[in-house]
Amino acid sequence: MIIRHAVVFLLGDSSSKKNQSINSASIFTDINVSDVVESLSQDGICLGINLPQRTLDKVFDFALSTTCYGNQNPKLGFSYAEKDKIEQEYGYTFFMAQYYNTSKLCSEIQELSHDSKLLEIASLYLKTEPVFTGSRLWWTFVVNDEQSYDSSQTITFFHYDLDDYACVRFFFYLTDVDSESGPHICVRGSHRNKSISHILMPVKRRSDDAISDFYGLDNIVTVTGSKGFGFAEDTFCYHKATRPLRRDRLMLQIQFATADYRLHNDLKDFSLLETIA
Repeated sequence: MIIRHAVVFLLGDSSSKKNQSINSASIFTDINVSDVVESLSQDGICLGINLPQRTLDKVFDFALSTTCYGNQNPKLGFSYAEKDKIEQEYGYTFFMAQYYNTSKLCSEIQELSHDSKLLEIASLYLKTEPVFTGSRLWWTFVVNDEQSYDSSQTITFFHYDLDDYACVRFFFYLTDVDSESGPHICVRGSHRNKSISHILMPVKRRSDDAISDFYGLDNIVTVTGSKGFGFAEDTFCYHKATRPLRRDRLMLQIQFATADYRLHNDLKDFSLLETIA
């Protein structure tokens, strides 16, 4: 934390650059930027940054009409409507499916990466001019066979991310998400409060018991909401996905940081992408 704060301090408050680079237009007309930044600073998460219906519909239609890639394998491309048929015919089990090059192929996702309010939130929270480091759009699927379920494919264990010295992500549910549809879980305040043992251990993965014992059950936030529901999160918070039990989940992620190391994006050479059938 000392190093992270020092780097952010040295970057300085580039508000003048921010004002020049941020366009005035935003699709998020109801967002109070100050409230979002305050919630992020205190809790590491802020709920209720919801997509307008038009943007939601456009991104969802893009997902249905575009090839996704099973288990993040660029050679296992298929359309979502064909998933069950592909699994039966070819013997695959898909735990998730990733889309590639979404910020290039989908104009609505590209617009989100330039949205003035998202940029302003990122700028004020990161205390510097934010850099868009990538988008991600992916399905998490219902898998009925519990014994074959691979938690590493869907990251259904508590962890935190070190994508940069400071980083903020915006998440949007594109399907209805209840307690049985793979809700995201975040540990409130864990971006600012970690035990020495958590920091010094070489692995970032933590058990549910270790998290609840240290932070308390009251600080473990299960994020549910109707399609279009969105939230912002500091990636240094402990968080995890959960396994969908009765409905597939589609989620969109937009990330900003202080620098782009070209490691966190969905960009893939089109020549490497292949469909199964």
